[in-house]
Amino acid sequence: MKRLSIKARVTIWYTLLVALIALLAAGVLFLSARRMMHNYYYETLTGTAQLALDDIRMEDGELDIDRDLDELPSVRVALFTTDGELIYGRVRFDLPFAEGEMRSATERSGEEWYVLDTRMEFDDAESIWLRCYISADAAANLSAIGMELAALILPALVILAGVGGYFIARRAFRPVTRIARTAESIIDGADLKKRIALEGARDELYRLAKVFDDMLDRLERSFERERRFTSDASHELRTPVAAILAQADFALSDLATPEDRMEALRDIRLRAGQMSTLIGRLLALTRMDAGQMRVELETIDLCDLAEVVAAQIEDGAAERNMTVLRALDGSVWAKCDQTMLTQALLNLAENAVKYGREGGYVRVGVHAQGGEARLVVEDDGPGIAPEAMPHIFERFYQGDSSRQAGGAGLGLSLVRLIARLHGGRVEAESAPGKGSRFVIVLPLEAEQ
Repeated sequence: MKRLSIKARVTIWYTLLVALIALLAAGVLFLSARRMMHNYYYETLTGTAQLALDDIRMEDGELDIDRDLDELPSVRVALFTTDGELIYGRVRFDLPFAEGEMRSATERSGEEWYVLDTRMEFDDAESIWLRCYISADAAANLSAIGMELAALILPALVILAGVGGYFIARRAFRPVTRIARTAESIIDGADLKKRIALEGARDELYRLAKVFDDMLDRLERSFERERRFTSDASHELRTPVAAILAQADFALSDLATPEDRMEALRDIRLRAGQMSTLIGRLLALTRMDAGQMRVELETIDLCDLAEVVAAQIEDGAAERNMTVLRALDGSVWAKCDQTMLTQALLNLAENAVKYGREGGYVRVGVHAQGGEARLVVEDDGPGIAPEAMPHIFERFYQGDSSRQAGGAGLGLSLVRLIARLHGGRVEAESAPGKGSRFVIVLPLEAEQ
């Protein structure tokens, strides 16, 4: 049974169920027929007995019968004394008399009869027994015909139900076959654009196909991100590796002076630092995506965190003659992982220093608004082009200014992922020549 298809199993169980119902129906039909036959015999005997009682009288000790009792339909009549002597009719079997009880009796020839005895009382004479009996074959033929019809019809119904059940099951499971074929066609991942696109009744299988299509959409996007991620990561790592190899080859050549070798070492150190930062961010993003990085939530004052980040970027800002401003709104509390959120805010602040206008400013602010805590980083730099805004949070995405500044295009992706892990979001506003403004929005906690 386990090796059969679902359609075959459903058909078999359906057929067995119909067969069981047919057997139960046959049993009910048989019992009903028996009951109907019993009622028929009893009502026929009692009706005939009543007719006979109306035609039998005792006058002056003489028994007077108005008509021939043998002419009564289907039923035979006999009269006996209380001692069992035959008065009228014929003795077919020996059976003690019993008032008002229908019983069965078998004649010497083997014929079966149903018998009903009635005691007749007279004022001026002895009582007599009226015995009415009817052949058991009187209604048996009709019952036999009914059972024969049932024996022919019920198996035919079971067979018809089995065949019909198979076609119904095949039609019902046709979407499952379609789902399986779609899955088989994309099992190697070569074509993730195929969809089931099931039409028709919106039943459970339709919902299953819809969920399957949604899963394929997510898989396609995931595979596309993976391909793009692999390609971009290879590109970003290839550039510093090539530069390191070139500098190392030059430093090892006879043409390099001691000063050239020192300069090459400094460049190698710079490139290695960039690779380390890139690899660290890649590892962090991978762990967060896989859910392997635990978020240790604690209630902290975001103003203190912003103050720490502002202090960390002051040296870099001073190198570009930029001013670091603070806009801290008293104490603003939120539940967060302090290390993760510090890294996210520091990424935004370092980007503001890196891409901001030389001699301009970077403002780090914290305030509460509408039940939310908002960490703000803004600058007065050249801003971001409108066509680039929809892509700035994509991994490895870089505008021209980003490439010139030597970024890897992972910082904003990391910021967005950290915000989502905290149940928040990141908002970005920018326009060419008007600077940029990034906001990390988190659920606000009550003041401690």
